[in-house]
Amino acid sequence: MAMIDVHAHYFPPTFIDAFARHGSGRRAWPEHPRELDARIKDLDAAQLDHQVLGLGHNQPYFEDVGASQTVARLANDLYAEVTTQWSGRLAAFGAIPLPHVDEAMAEAVRCLDVLGFAGIGIGTTALGRPLSDPAFEPLWAELDRRHTAVFVHPVGTPDTLTPGMDAYMLGPKFGGPQEAGLATAHLVISGVTRRFPGIEWIIAPMGGTLPYVWRRFEEISESLGQDEWLAGDPGGELRKLHYDTTLTDDPDVYRFMIDKLGADRLVLGTDAPRVTATDWIARVRAVPGFDTAEMDGVLGGNARSVLRL
Repeated sequence: MAMIDVHAHYFPPTFIDAFARHGSGRRAWPEHPRELDARIKDLDAAQLDHQVLGLGHNQPYFEDVGASQTVARLANDLYAEVTTQWSGRLAAFGAIPLPHVDEAMAEAVRCLDVLGFAGIGIGTTALGRPLSDPAFEPLWAELDRRHTAVFVHPVGTPDTLTPGMDAYMLGPKFGGPQEAGLATAHLVISGVTRRFPGIEWIIAPMGGTLPYVWRRFEEISESLGQDEWLAGDPGGELRKLHYDTTLTDDPDVYRFMIDKLGADRLVLGTDAPRVTATDWIARVRAVPGFDTAEMDGVLGGNARSVLRL
């Protein structure tokens, strides 16, 4: 059984510098070494077959369309270089210059058709615009037509730059899961997932807070007579998405996710190199309650069915 990690990052100095030049005061973080030999050694130690790289929170989302295009293209070229160098071990989710839809579509096509990437990576919002924004519909239609895997990652800034999140790194620790939950809610309540069923959505980290508070949304909507927000069974749509394992190593959370959404909805994510793949895979393997087939699915089988690998 081949193991696949859908959630890893690579921010080499060339990307960090380009982001700083074009980001209108924003900075990308953290900086990673240019060479990936240590990463490959970790993959070997973990017996991990494929690791998919993505920009995560460092999405090229700038008001200036030219800046967004430049940084997205540079990042994708860097990823193409390393995935070619380490062909068969490293793959990538392409970056696209949202919220500029035409340019985003063009870069997505290049990522999928020319660079051969595993899918497309996006943020939970694009300059404050939710994924349910009607302006994004042409992009979803194109990705739907191509049956593309779309990896959704929080885009919060470092805690020192996020108002109200200036202590204890609350932004990355708590803000990211909140973002993921809100983004997923937008996708299912607005009907995006129903209108574009060919897209294989992967939500990091593990759907954030949404699975735990979803019933609250349903109950309050019911009590207020807001039946329109429950049309199309958005709760059922949640069981059609995939969720990576980067939220936690708490066995109780895994048990909840298995009971609520199904083990077949979980895919391995490590968030490397914040932690090593070796360490995180060992933590996932130690979670009780999975039978052998379910664990094989989480570690690789579920992801293989949705990625272009």
